[in-house]
Amino acid sequence: MVTTPVEQGGVFLFQFISGLVIFALMLRFLMRATYVDWQNPIVSFIAKVTNPICAPVNKFLSIKGRWDWSAIITALMIQSLVVVIIGWMIGRSFGIPVIAISALTEVLNQLLDMMFWLIVIQIVFSWIDQGKNPNTAIFDDLTRPILAPFQKIIPPMGGIDLSPIAAIAAIKLIQIVVVGSIAQVGQSMLG
Repeated sequence: MVTTPVEQGGVFLFQFISGLVIFALMLRFLMRATYVDWQNPIVSFIAKVTNPICAPVNKFLSIKGRWDWSAIITALMIQSLVVVIIGWMIGRSFGIPVIAISALTEVLNQLLDMMFWLIVIQIVFSWIDQGKNPNTAIFDDLTRPILAPFQKIIPPMGGIDLSPIAAIAAIKLIQIVVVGSIAQVGQSMLG
């Protein structure tokens, strides 16, 4: 069981590093799903960093179309391993269903949080940059498919696009209701 500040720091550092890896994998998934320009330096960097991590899964599951399932599966496997290691570090043992539910909810939360922040960043850039900087175009590329269904329902009013507000509300609602319900099932298994 983690008791000293050094042990707590170790747990934090482990969670932080694994969180960065999961973040990179979720970004890879979103970049592929939204067809961003693979010539963009940010996209190229994420691809180069995550290719070796996804390589073992890619041997069994080839990438077809816009959905990079190897990134999701790799993220779920890494997060499952993180749950097991954190359990060991804090002196707890978790069953396979708890590990699977914990990994699923963490990966879903990371993906939804990323979508939330990409929309927020895109809103800020739309006020400041107005599409003049090619380095910020990636945010428009990543958020356009997320916002498109909301823009069909809520057209711009007086030149102001309110669809990001609806998208943000939907993302947070999914996190609270859907992911929260899944997490609650996992919590009930802990007893």
